[in-house]
Amino acid sequence: MAIRSTRAGFTQAKFNDDASSLVIFEIIVIAVAFGIGMQSWWWGGGIFLGGVIVMVTPILNILFCIAMTALWAAAGFHIGEAIDQEGANYVIAVIAGLIALGAHLGAIEWAEDLGAKD
Repeated sequence: MAIRSTRAGFTQAKFNDDASSLVIFEIIVIAVAFGIGMQSWWWGGGIFLGGVIVMVTPILNILFCIAMTALWAAAGFHIGEAIDQEGANYVIAVIAGLIALGAHLGAIEWAEDLGAKD
């Protein structure tokens, strides 16, 4: 049984590591958008640093991930509207939201694993 649980733990850790890439990408996109929008390296760097701090802060990372999941679902809704098929907007919104939620939950677990002390 130890081999099976070790394999499951390794697989979960690999998934969480991959899921963290999405969140880091989101933070970079937000930082670049703010930096370009404000025409300031200070804003971009500050937003990036703040995003990284948010990801390792227990309550804030949950709120950030909920907000980003909602944004992915909203993006899926708008993509579905652009397709112009009946019900496509809701189906794509739900699928995008669930995929984003799974990735964000994995990223939260990854951030918790970074701070875990055995």
